[in-house]
Amino acid sequence: MLDWLLTSGTVVDGTGSPGARADVGLAGGRIAAVGSLTGRKARRTVDVAGSVVCPGFIDVHSHSEFSILRGEDVEARLRQGITTDLLAPDGFAYTPASPSRVADLLAYLEVFNGPPDDAWEWSDPEQYLALFDGRAAINVVPQVGFLAVRADAVGWDPRPADPAEIGRMQELTRQGMETGASGIQVGLDYFPAGHASTDELIAVARVVAEYGGVYSSHVRGIRGDVAAGVKEALEVGRKSGAAVHISHLFGSDELYQLLTDARDSGVDVTFDAYPYMAASSHLAFCLPRWFDDGPPDHLISKLGDPAVRAAAAPHIEEFFREYVPDPQNAYFSALPAGPYEHLQGRSLTDAIGQVGPSLAEVVCTLLAECRLRVLMIYRWDDEAKLRRAMTHPLGMVGSDGLFRGTHPHPRGFGAHARVLAHLVRDRGWLELPDAIRRMTSMPADRYRLADRGVIRPGAAADVTVFDPHRIRDRATFENGRATAEGVSHVFVNGEAAIDSGRLSHTPAGRVLRVSDR
Repeated sequence: MLDWLLTSGTVVDGTGSPGARADVGLAGGRIAAVGSLTGRKARRTVDVAGSVVCPGFIDVHSHSEFSILRGEDVEARLRQGITTDLLAPDGFAYTPASPSRVADLLAYLEVFNGPPDDAWEWSDPEQYLALFDGRAAINVVPQVGFLAVRADAVGWDPRPADPAEIGRMQELTRQGMETGASGIQVGLDYFPAGHASTDELIAVARVVAEYGGVYSSHVRGIRGDVAAGVKEALEVGRKSGAAVHISHLFGSDELYQLLTDARDSGVDVTFDAYPYMAASSHLAFCLPRWFDDGPPDHLISKLGDPAVRAAAAPHIEEFFREYVPDPQNAYFSALPAGPYEHLQGRSLTDAIGQVGPSLAEVVCTLLAECRLRVLMIYRWDDEAKLRRAMTHPLGMVGSDGLFRGTHPHPRGFGAHARVLAHLVRDRGWLELPDAIRRMTSMPADRYRLADRGVIRPGAAADVTVFDPHRIRDRATFENGRATAEGVSHVFVNGEAAIDSGRLSHTPAGRVLRVSDR
């Protein structure tokens, strides 16, 4: 007997093939049958005529892991049809790292993930992954986080690693890959990872390549010379033999041609992007690279030094001239409780006069007094650039979701629904089967989720059912936490996470290791 029988829906199987009317049966956490299933018995039968039945969506870049562990904002993921997130985006991770390093990593990453709960304890990757058992409403895919790897091996010193330290990084990378990671995630505009040389990256990527894994990179210079960063990532792939994936990549035709040319020459490369003309990261992003020469407490101390502030001021001003020419387009997304939390949702220029006399003074004061815990949204306006990113044949969808503060970027709450509503239905930039492929089988193939991302007998029963005429994102820059609508059913490993529009609160997610997928 089937557990669930979904009848008369339009099955879009995730491969890019056109949709076809069919029934789908689920049993034992698997897709048991697809086709005409008239007469088959099931514990629950649901008529989904007029709806699309497709694989659950896989978000290849989302800062959601602490939210998943807490059970917070999971509804935002499920309401979009997301059933799987990758861990350690941008290399943000807390393991493998020695206890002496973890405190600094927690402080540095608190702006993105928040603090851990007191009940969470771990000392190695296995113990960290075990935290998700019985807690996760969606699946998670382990990745090695290079931030933790380099912090453990080298610390926060702004220098290249020596041979012994490179060997240690390779050892830690191997440890992570042995726990079932799909690859390594690297964020080279964040520290201490940003101090790494290209040779270090090649060395750890060679270990990843031994396991058939992926080198995923927030490339160096994403806020400046992004082409140089892309070339570096491609060099890492070429010299290590690892597949390459570039995170949140927006740019010119010439930039994407670098990827196409590399692909033609044998480098296995893909990238992801999200359907919004706005970025989001921490306010410390605007500090000059020379400033990042130690752990968080050291940086906070430096921010109190008038001479250091004066030296940093021209670089801060230059960042905003080049990256966000109008500071009115830079918004506070999240600030900690205290005297500045009222600035959430307001522009950076609103803080000038209230917090400090100049833009640079505002930045330094907020970072010092909020202990680096300031998230920003940086809006831009270039629809041609957005279209290039979202329609390029090597591109898939990664929300880059951030779930902190009262005014988060809407991408974490709406990106996947927005692809279907805005890019497919409203703009016609993508055909529905191709859009679904970019959110299902394409990321599943990239990150070696062998039985995910497709509707076929024997595949894992991660399934989303949505109304193609009603699905839409509701999150905006004014109300970033509004959840999407139009998804009627979501199944995670065969368990109903959303049943006829109702959230079930069932922790049916699993850790999807390479070894047991």
